[in-house]
Amino acid sequence: MPYQLVKTLDSESWIKLSGKLTVYDFQELQALAKSGLDHFGQVRILVELEGFEGWSRESGWEDSFFIAEDGHRISKLAFVGDEKWEDEVFMFTGKEMRKTAIEFFPREKFSEAKAWLSEQNFQSIFLRVG
Repeated sequence: MPYQLVKTLDSESWIKLSGKLTVYDFQELQALAKSGLDHFGQVRILVELEGFEGWSRESGWEDSFFIAEDGHRISKLAFVGDEKWEDEVFMFTGKEMRKTAIEFFPREKFSEAKAWLSEQNFQSIFLRVG
């Protein structure tokens, strides 16, 4: 399993991911995010891309739209990592088609990503990819 729930405290869930993201992993992460949305109503998500290898090339992605039903309840998505992933992350999340604020920060601007994410008073789920 390339992800691990590291810590849950109040409204924050810390999840560590590693390697390639598979369709099955993605579906499990969506279920976890939905649980947070059901509990808190609206969330912000921080994804740190560390050692990220991209997405698997398997069938099933065509049926996996990123938080299709509840995406409007994610107020912000901040990605932090190697800038080579920026365009693919924006394409994967459908940035141009969403109301959710989605930003990408280079690794050296991690603290700026956290500050940007906390600008509004919503609950947070932190995802760590690494």
